[in-house]
Amino acid sequence: MHSDFFKRVVAYLVILRISNFIIAFASIYFAIVIADVNLAFQPITFLASLSGALIGGAGMVINDYFDFNIDNINRPERPIPSGLISKKSAFVYYCILNILALLLILKTNNVVVAIALCSIVLIFLYSSRLKKIMLAGNFTVALMTGMAFIFGGAVGENITTLIIPAVFAFLINLAREIIKDVEDIEGDKYYNSRTFPILFGERKALYLASAVLFVLILFTFVPFIFQIYKIEYFILVLFGVDIVMLYSIISIFRNPSKSNLRRIGNLIKYNMAVGLLAIYLGIR
Repeated sequence: MHSDFFKRVVAYLVILRISNFIIAFASIYFAIVIADVNLAFQPITFLASLSGALIGGAGMVINDYFDFNIDNINRPERPIPSGLISKKSAFVYYCILNILALLLILKTNNVVVAIALCSIVLIFLYSSRLKKIMLAGNFTVALMTGMAFIFGGAVGENITTLIIPAVFAFLINLAREIIKDVEDIEGDKYYNSRTFPILFGERKALYLASAVLFVLILFTFVPFIFQIYKIEYFILVLFGVDIVMLYSIISIFRNPSKSNLRRIGNLIKYNMAVGLLAIYLGIR
């Protein structure tokens, strides 16, 4: 009995995608500090970061709720298709997470609350409808990731400073989402999803993802060329981000297997942390 209870508790953590949860929390936290360094150790910074991470986690839950049938093929080990969490329980969990997230930011400002509410609505629309429309779902996820930095800027009441990190996050996640579509093509085909690789082929999808990554690499030079960020940014982003992106482009064509695409997708996700550190160190 204790073993079953423990498995279910773990399942409720797993469905949040703990690594994504931590990355979202850290991204928003650093965004707030970049917006206003005086908020580095203030309770509101922790609460707002936790709120954003909870909204992101709730998004993972509702996504799995709607993807139950597809995950039976692509990800049968996930909590809902494996039977550890029922669909009804998952939906209740989703509602609780969002309510808690909103309660945590009630004392911030209207812009923060508005961004949070818009994010919740957009994530639900993505999970229920947009992800089935070619590139619409990819753009939505990328937009939501970039919005996390705008959210942090709103908490620090200095959104302008976070525009460049938001663009970085948008581009890197757009590429990653397209790669994930190639990885998940079998389950998506079975349920008649109209993703880019289904309509135009896996190789063209990988070309598109590579083009986005290449645009990102070029864009990383802009803040240094225009003296927005210092040399510390340029060195770290060149050797810690751009080289990884180039490696990712080469790797997905040399080995387009589903296992390698998943590995590259995870590598890109974790590489975001290096980019965030580069921006933090490079601020003038």
